[in-house]
Amino acid sequence: MITRRDLLKVAGVGAVALLAAPGAVRTSFGAEKKSIEDALKEHLGKGLSGLKESNLINIKAPTIAESGANVPVQVSANIPVDQVEALYIFADENFNPWVATVELTPMNGEVFFATRIKLAKTSPVRAVVKMKDGTLLAAAKEVKVTVGGCG
Repeated sequence: MITRRDLLKVAGVGAVALLAAPGAVRTSFGAEKKSIEDALKEHLGKGLSGLKESNLINIKAPTIAESGANVPVQVSANIPVDQVEALYIFADENFNPWVATVELTPMNGEVFFATRIKLAKTSPVRAVVKMKDGTLLAAAKEVKVTVGGCG
């Protein structure tokens, strides 16, 4: 018969193992790291070669983030919001590079989104604006991370 004390010991060892080796746990459950190319194709239907670099998109993020656990990111675009369908944010080096999708309407008033994201390690943060005509405009900013925030 298992005692409460034994159950707590097993739970404690399991919790330490999950905290100590998240990459190994992910691998053991069959999860695999996605590449930025795969994430772009999954969410946009096109890879990096299908994106058009644009200086109309502005990404405001720190050049150096002391902790990757909480990195502020602001994305804005000098494009009329009625021409924009959605805004996507990706972080290339994260286990899952897709960070957010924001669908925009004219009620938003402008193309603007601010959030805080986790970064596993130094990585480009990409913003992709999907236009209503299907064009994908993109911009990227490199963020150096001193302590990763994704385990």
